[in-house]
Parts: sequence; C-alpha cells; structure tokens
Amino acid sequence: MLAPSTSACLRRAASSSVRANATRSLATAATDLGFESATVDGIKIATTDLAGPITTLSFVIKAGSRYATVPGVAHALQRFAYKNTPKRSGLRLTRESELLGGSLTSALTRDSIVLTAHFLKEDLPYFFEALSDVFAQPTLARHELAEIVAPLLKLDVQLADTDAAFVASEGVNSAAYRKGLGLPLYAQATDAISIDTVRAYKDVAYTKANLAIVASGADISTLSSLASSFLANVPGGTSSVTPDSTFYGGELRIPSTAGNLVSFGYAAATSPTFNVLASVLGGASSIKWSYGSSLLSTTAGKASAKVTNYNGSSLFTVTTSGSPAEIKSAGLAAVEALKTVAAGVSPELLKKGIAGAKFEALQALDGADGLVGVGQALLTSGTLPVASSIVSEIESVTAESVKSLAEKILSEKVAAAAVGKVSELPYADELGLKA
Repeated sequence: MLAPSTSACLRRAASSSVRANATRSLATAATDLGFESATVDGIKIATTDLAGPITTLSFVIKAGSRYATVPGVAHALQRFAYKNTPKRSGLRLTRESELLGGSLTSALTRDSIVLTAHFLKEDLPYFFEALSDVFAQPTLARHELAEIVAPLLKLDVQLADTDAAFVASEGVNSAAYRKGLGLPLYAQATDAISIDTVRAYKDVAYTKANLAIVASGADISTLSSLASSFLANVPGGTSSVTPDSTFYGGELRIPSTAGNLVSFGYAAATSPTFNVLASVLGGASSIKWSYGSSLLSTTAGKASAKVTNYNGSSLFTVTTSGSPAEIKSAGLAAVEALKTVAAGVSPELLKKGIAGAKFEALQALDGADGLVGVGQALLTSGTLPVASSIVSEIESVTAESVKSLAEKILSEKVAAAAVGKVSELPYADELGLKA
C-alpha cells in the first residue's frame, strides 16, 4: 500500500521538474469564450482559467480514424492509452491517479484521439506529466496488443453493435464518404493490425504538429511551462494531411437485432446552413414530455435531424426509429418537411432555426466536452473559435440558402442506412429520395 504522504511526494516531484524551465511561447489574449492560447515549441495550447477546485486537461491529437494508415489502427492506438511506458507501468499510473483522486479517459473520433484527465487543481503538474508520458513514450509492447488491447477492441465493437443508432451512423458515413471519414471508427474483425503498424502510426501521428493541449481551470503560463518541460523531446513532425471529404452517396442495409432505424444524410463543405436546416426541421424537443413545434414534431419523436461537423465537411442526417411501419411513416413525414422547406422558409421559421443553431454551436464548445472542439479548431485553423464570429456566420444564413440546401437533398443522391429487420424497412426511394 502507498503511504499517505505519497500524494504529496507525487506533487512535489512533478512540480520540481518544471521550475527552472524557460517557456518559449507566444500567448494571445482571451477570446470571448474565455480561452487564452499560446504556442510552445510548435505545440498549440489553450486554456480558460475557471474558478473552482477542478481542472480538466485534454491532449487532442490529430490522429482519428479518418487518418488511419490501416483501418482500425487509430482505434488500437487509442486503446493503448494509459498502458506501460518506460517511466511507469499502467498499474502504477492507475494507482497514482487514484491516490490523487483523479480520473483518466481516452476517446476516439473521426478527427481525433483525445486523452483527458480530471483532477484537483493542485495536481496539475502530476497529471500533465502523466499525460505527456502516455503521449510521448508509450511502450506499445507486442504482448500488450495481444493480451490487453485486442480484447478491448473486440469488446468496443461488440458493445457498438448493440447500439442501432451507432450502427446506422457508421453506415451513413461509409456510404457518404467511402474513404477517410467513411472508414469505420472501430477496428473490425477483418482488419489485420500488427504491433508494427501501431508503432508506425504512433510515430507519424503523435508529434507536436498534431497536438493541441486544452484545459479548463488552469492558467496559460503554467501550462506553457509544463509543456516546455515535459514535451521538449517530442518530434516536431508535420501535420497529418486531411483526406478529401468527397460526398458519394449510396444505400446500405445492415441486418441487426439492436433495433430498427433508417437514417439518410447529405454532406458538403462545412457551412452553417446545414446547422440552420437541422434546427428548422428539429425533431428532438428541448422540453421533456413535449414534441415541440418544429417541422418534425409531427413524427412524435420518431424522426430528428442533426448535423455532424468534421474538419472540412458537414454531414446532415435525419434518423427515424421505431417499428418498420413507424419508420416508414416518419421517413415520409421527414421528406415532406424537406419539401416544405424547399418551397420556401418563412421569416419566423428562419428566425427560430437560426436561434437553435446558435445555441447548439455554442453549447458544443461549453464545458469539458467543448475542450475537444477548441482543440480541433486549433489543429485545423491554428486559431481559437470566437463566439461572436460563430454567431455572425449563423446569422448570415439566408432563407434562400436553406431552401437551396433542402432542394439539393431532395434532388441529388443521399447516403442512407437501414438497420434492423431490413426485409421490412423502407428503401430510400420508397421515401422519395435518391440513393
């Protein structure tokens, strides 16, 4: 058992190693979202120094599934997080973080691998050093892949297969983009992932050019000093090239016992018009036990619209769920709602759509989850997102642009996925769409 004084020793050890380090950074003033940013030896850093006892720290790495050199390798690298490093074993890291009362998580998106720590503010030096160690020096041992990581990959896939919405989302992405954003988020049974493949991907992806460090509850000077101390020896590298986000369209039918869903989507270059259209259609009420007053409220919660924004592409989707009969009814209603928009958007409907889109966009940058969005913005554009600019772009969306987007969805190919009892689920053309 670790002695009670061990936690204090951990804090002192991590703090003492950064005292004499000069910080090479260029700091900027805080944005209207409260973030300050700096660049330290090529590493992009942003933080908002919120009052309170808790700090959240995220390493956002431009290494998501769309960049995978072999399908599934990004998933494998994400699952290697918090395993052994030359400095500490995975067991030691677990015990030390628990002793300090913190938590460590990792996540995978199509754009990023994200390493996150939540902890008491006073423990920032330890957790920054720990995340730096995990990022810069994972052992990536052959036996770890076989005995620990591979079973986790299999479990992730098994759990995902029980979520019909996730299966449908994967199907729509595959039909929409094929490669890049269309690659599976998780490693499949047919993917041959060797330890050499994982190591090669780590060497390419885990570099300063692909790293953004984002925090809440920490000051910029401390973060900059810690980065200068603990990440000095990380290779500079070059930023991962973002694959083209060409939209193809098509239809997939995926038998599943997880539930019945039909989802269809359309993608193009990132535009706030997508967000406004999704808000105009709605479907997901903001008031419990109410279906709201959006165009899709008539589907009684069986259909809803949303937008997923990737680096370089917006994917608009409408998802319907329920029994096969309910899905067909809701899908037809969704197409009719699109036709209503394509016929013209009233000033009142546009105003409501813009208000909803502004809320959704700003909410996505709020709290711990918002740190990932800030990090991705730094990696994409090199600048922090600015609330006033986000609001201005959404407010500039016109009724004509929303009408035009609805017309495109109705007249051009969509990406569609039917999940569940596919023998009874409607095809896209039965809903009045092209696929």
